[in-house]
Amino acid sequence: MRRHGVPPAGPLRVMFIVPDLTVGGAERHVATLLPALDRSRFAPSVVCIGEPGGFFDDLVAAGVPARALCRTKRQALHALVELVGQMRRTRPDVVVMRCFNAEFLGRVAAVLCGVPRTVIWLHHCSDITPRGRIQRLAERLLGPVTSAYYGVAFGQLPYFTDELGYPPSKVRVIHNGTDPTLFRYVPVPPRDSALAGSLGLRPEHAVVGIVAVMRPEKDHVTFLHAARLVREQVPQSRFLMVGDGPLRPELARIAGELGIADSVILAGSRSDVADLLALIDVFALTSTTECFPMALLEAMAIGRPAVCTAVGGVPEILDEGVTGHTVAPRDPRALAERLVALLLDPAAARTMGAAARARVESEFTLMRSVHDAERTLEETAGRVRHRARTSKGSGS
Repeated sequence: MRRHGVPPAGPLRVMFIVPDLTVGGAERHVATLLPALDRSRFAPSVVCIGEPGGFFDDLVAAGVPARALCRTKRQALHALVELVGQMRRTRPDVVVMRCFNAEFLGRVAAVLCGVPRTVIWLHHCSDITPRGRIQRLAERLLGPVTSAYYGVAFGQLPYFTDELGYPPSKVRVIHNGTDPTLFRYVPVPPRDSALAGSLGLRPEHAVVGIVAVMRPEKDHVTFLHAARLVREQVPQSRFLMVGDGPLRPELARIAGELGIADSVILAGSRSDVADLLALIDVFALTSTTECFPMALLEAMAIGRPAVCTAVGGVPEILDEGVTGHTVAPRDPRALAERLVALLLDPAAARTMGAAARARVESEFTLMRSVHDAERTLEETAGRVRHRARTSKGSGS
């Protein structure tokens, strides 16, 4: 079907198609970006192919039209028919998709409806499960009708161009951002005694925190092995693990086998993550693959130094030796050494924390991310002069 043209004026109609809006970094990105778009220039909407998820109601409350098809993968044909109907009713100018099911069904529906522009927006730097023949074939067929591929970190570029074969001319990078005003920063913060007490934390405890879903790629096992090494040198240390997932029982077992179960706090999935981050002294991430983690940005916004694995976009966020440190993946000893150094030198940790807050305020605010997204969407739609944004030299 012949594509329609993008109207030269009026709000740009942008439809996001996602698997769902359950709690996660990519889902939170949609939930924070769409309400913040300038409504004089954009008319956003979102369609969940599956169940709505926890962020769905937040979007509705913010006035973003949202619909959940509640379809499973086995109901792909029904989902496609409903997507075609939705696009014919709303006539989007740009359709933005994330994850294979949404990417495939969304692009097919967009072709059938003559949608002017289609965009794939990826939030990962590698495939946890290698892409199969059907996925590779789908990209070969639908790549030519894909207008752009958005990423959130320059660290994704080798994955985009070398592994996935995306044309570099179609790739754009838009860093994530967070709203620092939502995170209270105090240079020497008093802990919330009630919240700390509910987790078994006492004033003398030095706390290392990690916020991540408990899946293999987050490599909590390395975190626990590092925790054992840290406790040998800092006996009063405690390790706050925020998040849930299929590996939780296994991680609890490993903590017991390492003899540190009494120092590890499995907080589970929480809605008060900002309050929990305020309890920690040092933030950590041990992922073997990561993109542009929101949890790290939020810890920095609260003013905490971080020690994280140097994967994906993490080195773009952390200023090595200034706001924290990066270490190699699967190296618990290197991780422990950096954590111990910060726990035993609170003054240095506070200096790094202050620099981390300043870095978020200058480089990674939500509004800066939103403005970059607005400009890039308009470029993709052909409403402003195209400017390449696949190198660090690009303006922002």
